[in-house]
Amino acid sequence: MLPVKGDDCRCGQHAREELPVAGAAGAPVRITARLTVREILAAWPVTAAVFDTHGLLGCGGPEGPDEPLELFARAHHVDVAVLLAELQAAALVPAAAAPERSPGPSAAPAAAARYRRFIAASLAFALTFGAALGALLLANNTLPYSFLGGISAPAARTAHAHAQVFGFAALFIMGVAYHAIPRMKSAPLAAPRLAAASFWLQAGGVLSIAIGAFAATPIGAAARLLGAAALLAAALAFGWVIDRTLASGAPAPERFEPWVRAGCAWLVVAAALTLAAAAGASALQPAVWEAALYGFAASWIVGFSFRILPAFMGIAPSARGRGRVCAAYHAAVAAWVGVAVVQAWWVVLPLRAVAGVAMAAAGALVVWRLHIFAAREAPPGAVDRGFEKFVAAAYAWLLVGLLCGPAWSAAAVVVGVPMPALVLDFGRHAVTLGFLTQMIIGIATRIIPVFSGKNLWSPRWREATFYVLNAAVLVRGLQVVVELGGPEAAWPWIALSGVLGLAAFAGFALNLAMTLAGRGTAPARPGVSMVTPSADSVVADLLTIPGALDLLVARGFAPLRNPLMRATMAHTVTLGQACRMRGVAVEALVEELRALARAVGSDTTSADAA
Repeated sequence: MLPVKGDDCRCGQHAREELPVAGAAGAPVRITARLTVREILAAWPVTAAVFDTHGLLGCGGPEGPDEPLELFARAHHVDVAVLLAELQAAALVPAAAAPERSPGPSAAPAAAARYRRFIAASLAFALTFGAALGALLLANNTLPYSFLGGISAPAARTAHAHAQVFGFAALFIMGVAYHAIPRMKSAPLAAPRLAAASFWLQAGGVLSIAIGAFAATPIGAAARLLGAAALLAAALAFGWVIDRTLASGAPAPERFEPWVRAGCAWLVVAAALTLAAAAGASALQPAVWEAALYGFAASWIVGFSFRILPAFMGIAPSARGRGRVCAAYHAAVAAWVGVAVVQAWWVVLPLRAVAGVAMAAAGALVVWRLHIFAAREAPPGAVDRGFEKFVAAAYAWLLVGLLCGPAWSAAAVVVGVPMPALVLDFGRHAVTLGFLTQMIIGIATRIIPVFSGKNLWSPRWREATFYVLNAAVLVRGLQVVVELGGPEAAWPWIALSGVLGLAAFAGFALNLAMTLAGRGTAPARPGVSMVTPSADSVVADLLTIPGALDLLVARGFAPLRNPLMRATMAHTVTLGQACRMRGVAVEALVEELRALARAVGSDTTSADAA
């Protein structure tokens, strides 16, 4: 057997060596790292057990995504050479002797139902008490009309803030964590019943607080207290399940575990502060948001960034000193949250200045160590890269939020002036809308298709969501312009931020719902327009040219009608080799394929751009 052209996997010295397997009618075919999980499962369903052992079974189901095995092996730290050998051994087992098992995500319906439940509730809170109510609040504050009717603005703010942070963000992170962490550890989820209970506690707690915000006392106060207690119970359950699941495997090279464990701890702190505020210490409410945003949400996002972005985006953050970075960041968060707690009773300005500088510096250090804005190499194979702009923009907004929040607060103390309220409000929304929401949308549109085995419904809709969301944050920035003495005429335009934000949430929810419903179509494979047919071209690459399959079949390559052959043999044989086996003149066929590529070149380029 000749080696596959262009294979140079970095995951092992022999990661891409060809492994011959007996295929249909005894034809020699080979499993290689060029094949996708979907193609391998379709051709050899018996390999599902191998993928499951390495936590790869949920990485592409029967319908998608169409991404190479190498990418997922790298993301899960599985040695590709070992994986290919195990897949070969499994594929050689006669189908009758292999255990019956359905490939793809359907092998774990309970796990799929679990994360979908969290995501559905998360989006429901965002589209009701979260973004929708937030848009009404913003319009009520910036336009000379009443948009709240008989609802008090403080009650609306309470419901909005809890729905966005503990409803949308926390439920989404919890659902993804319950699905992803077991796959990262190649281990089952610890205490799945407790994980299921945490959903009802978290969703019920947010709903109770939102209803209690509008209800009259004492019913409203009791509902808020009950909801806060449920949030604390949910946070404790979530932290225990994640900690036990993480403990079931060896630490990952990226050392992401301390980040997510700290994130769980900060969710407990935020929930405990919420309970204290509901019990009467309302002055602690500002500390709740600092603990939830910079502690819980940011810790989980940074931890997952260290874990998955190197494989998905081709970045290579240094592993040196990563433990010290984690410790420094959470020490800064502890100082920042601690000052927020202390100033509920005493205002100690020097402590606020020191904590603000530490928080801003630690956040900037994390962004620098992630290498988000550094040059990076392309991931292997034809992979979805549309999410990358979300990641870059999100971390840019995090820096803006740190500047307009902790850093500005510290500077105000130094120069002896009050912290501008509108600047602080914009800084908090730069973190919640620009960083937190943007990362959830970007990463979700990348990994939910992987979890579900479906193709993303509309990459173009995702593009539109990106620009609408960032426009919402930019328009919100008019608060800073007005605060710093800008034209008062800009004030009413701030209301547009709420409308744009709601539109972004609605677009994201629709895209995700249609994806999970299986309405997506397979995207065009990148690089098709760059294919220049030659005798050395791999047949699978030539098949990306529209019409090439029909041409090759008409010229004597009838076996290509078989999807099994296209999924296997076509990836391992060059056109020259195939022509020699079939007795076809390669030069004439190359010219026909080149003419076909030129004829469809413009259409192919357009499809790739989309």
